[in-house]
Amino acid sequence: MKPNPVLDRAAHWIAGIGPLLFFAVATAEGFLRGGYDPIAEPISALALGPRGWIQELNFALLAGSFLSFAFVLRAQFRRGAASIAAPAVLLLMTVGVGLAATFQPDATDATPTLVGRLHVVGGSLVFPWMPVVLSIAAARFRRDASWRPYFGYTLATALLSAATITFFLLFVGPQGFPRPLSEFAGLVQRVQIVPFFAWMAIVAHRAYVGAPDATAVLASNDAVV
Repeated sequence: MKPNPVLDRAAHWIAGIGPLLFFAVATAEGFLRGGYDPIAEPISALALGPRGWIQELNFALLAGSFLSFAFVLRAQFRRGAASIAAPAVLLLMTVGVGLAATFQPDATDATPTLVGRLHVVGGSLVFPWMPVVLSIAAARFRRDASWRPYFGYTLATALLSAATITFFLLFVGPQGFPRPLSEFAGLVQRVQIVPFFAWMAIVAHRAYVGAPDATAVLASNDAVV
């Protein structure tokens, strides 16, 4: 069945632009919130208060972006383990963002609640999996001639993402589980998501405007095991 060009275009745009728009909205909302500290507070804290609905909608945008990117990678990785593994990880991340959107985080220094812990569970389905999907894509790009120029960039982003999440878990900690450098939670979170979102935008754009013709893609994918 031939792909629908309108849906295909929409999926690529949502996958590429959605995460960047998510970050732009969160940045603007943080700037407009009196008392909000982007260095100390994670983006999730914007879901609290009377204007929290804005961040909840922003989470919905991000969930749609991850889901769209899963379809983009599935279309590119037609054969091989990456054709299943990469979209599956992104689907897991979509569920995680959905949980984060549904369950508000606990306020700073507040007594932990079940709702707040479910929000943390949602985060655990997103951030640690970023280096995983990057590593899967890097391994595939290395073996795929049409994507090989993106291998080094993807691998470097994967290593940065892995280093950042490791630093976060060791020294910063998720909300409710503080570490010595908890006051830098917002900064470390942004250091991780910005390179990942930029990578999504670049890959989605390349997949849409720079992908080889269908015959070349199939030939390349047939060579991948």
